[in-house]
Amino acid sequence: MDLVRLIYTSTITEQFEVEDIARILKVARVNNKALNVTGLLSFNRQFFLQCLEGTRQDVNQIYHKIATDSRHKKPEIIGYQVISDREFDSWNMGYLQNTESLRELFYQHTKSINFDPYNMNGERALSLLLDIRDEIKRAEAQ
Repeated sequence: MDLVRLIYTSTITEQFEVEDIARILKVARVNNKALNVTGLLSFNRQFFLQCLEGTRQDVNQIYHKIATDSRHKKPEIIGYQVISDREFDSWNMGYLQNTESLRELFYQHTKSINFDPYNMNGERALSLLLDIRDEIKRAEAQ
């Protein structure tokens, strides 16, 4: 069965609370594990940038739930492709908190202090997410 990678961005809504990120991660990890979907979530207190990898049916099902979630507005797919291998196979949902290292990665990839993933294409977003993945792995190894 073909694997796909979907990268999307969205903006938080007025209903979003800081505690929601922990809730989102908890539910995503359980649901994604059940469907064998892997990925990474990046969040900077305004925007979500997320990658999902799995079968087309499962990834599309999860994205549909996200797109209709009241904590997200303006969901936009910025990358979708058939893949032969997963890049985020270590996690049902990896996450790096909004730290200085994350802000530095945002700047390296956008050359702007005001991170806006809507201005990224799929290739640039994947490159950023891969660097975030590597940063998480470095932190886990320490």
